[in-house]
Amino acid sequence: MFRDFFQLPPVLKSPNVSCFVIGESVSFFGSWMTKIALVWIVYQLTNSAMLVGVVGFTNQIMSLVITPLVGVLLDRWNLKYVLLITQITSIVLSGTLAFLTFNGHINVTWIIVIGTIQGTVKAFDLPARLVTIPRLVDDKTDAYGAIAIHSFLMNTAKFVSPMVGGFLIARYGGASCFLVDSLSYFPFILAILNTRIKTVNNNANKERNFLKNLKEGFNYSYSFVPLRYVLILKILVCFMAMTHVNLLPIFVSEVLNGNAETMGFLMTASALGSIIAGLYLVMRKKATGLGEIIVFAAIILGLSLILFSRSSNLELCLLIIFVVGMTNSLTLAAIGNFVQLILADENKRGRVTSIFTTAVLGILPLGNLFFGALASRVGVANALLFGGVCCLTGAGFFARKLPEMKKIVSPIYIKMGLIQ
Repeated sequence: MFRDFFQLPPVLKSPNVSCFVIGESVSFFGSWMTKIALVWIVYQLTNSAMLVGVVGFTNQIMSLVITPLVGVLLDRWNLKYVLLITQITSIVLSGTLAFLTFNGHINVTWIIVIGTIQGTVKAFDLPARLVTIPRLVDDKTDAYGAIAIHSFLMNTAKFVSPMVGGFLIARYGGASCFLVDSLSYFPFILAILNTRIKTVNNNANKERNFLKNLKEGFNYSYSFVPLRYVLILKILVCFMAMTHVNLLPIFVSEVLNGNAETMGFLMTASALGSIIAGLYLVMRKKATGLGEIIVFAAIILGLSLILFSRSSNLELCLLIIFVVGMTNSLTLAAIGNFVQLILADENKRGRVTSIFTTAVLGILPLGNLFFGALASRVGVANALLFGGVCCLTGAGFFARKLPEMKKIVSPIYIKMGLIQ
């Protein structure tokens, strides 16, 4: 039984899939190091929880505005060209941050300006990656495995980067993280150039009015009940729970009386939980049953955030943040896998994927801004407590809707050959 569980998924035998997901995992490694370094530098420059939230907001607010529009374009454009342009632009932006920091010219204004441009690039980049994954496989039943591997390698990058990032910040400063980030996109560029991405007949989308295409994507996401409920939960988790990452530097400083290495330990523990969650999704043999996983993970996530907010012991915080990282990633990754699995219409994949990506790239900055302000008013511990309670409430609502969703997706699973 255990031997079967730890067998690698067959989809990994495909050089097409392996090349792409390994290349992108390296770029995720650099991106997370930049995220850690930016948050720490802003807090060191300003000592302001509110400005930490403002920087997180500006870094991703463009995603809220343009990501749904990007979906229409992804259903029309060549995905390979989109990915190449976003990686080259990211190299330039990270290199600029490294140059400014090395020369001592970095300030909050520069961070906000470059962060806004980075947010715009991410609005194109992440949805393009997610739309590409199912088009790397020849058999639709392999799509779940490819998506799960994508999540696993992304979480692996989250596990390694806080460790290395915390060490580099403490020893050499934040500029070293930006330099590593700018170099991390080159392997992904090589992977994109050597990957075969299946083309989809999108002539019908090109012929229609842009706004009509956009409206069609929103209507489909809302009218298809399973998509509607998982979208609501994803928005809630991103706003109320995922924002805990931006509050960690403040929690380390005010509650734990720690430094950059302390933050690195907490981020590493959280990312280790994420990698365990990703490994579980990769190793499970069946694509069905994701609804139950989402409910369980979201409930534990809410409870863990509540416990973390009440803790001041480093060892206990490390244990709890491990659970937070694991259940946060498990909830969001299971939602992502579920959405890509039940999307039968390839011509709408770009639009639906972009709408769901908005829940991460677009809703997250609003959450960062809100919780930055809340932490400055009621304290970081109480802000985390509030987020945990709201997350737990949302998980209860989703659990009540799960039976209705299962009735609707069962015919889709039957058609795909996943169940009898």
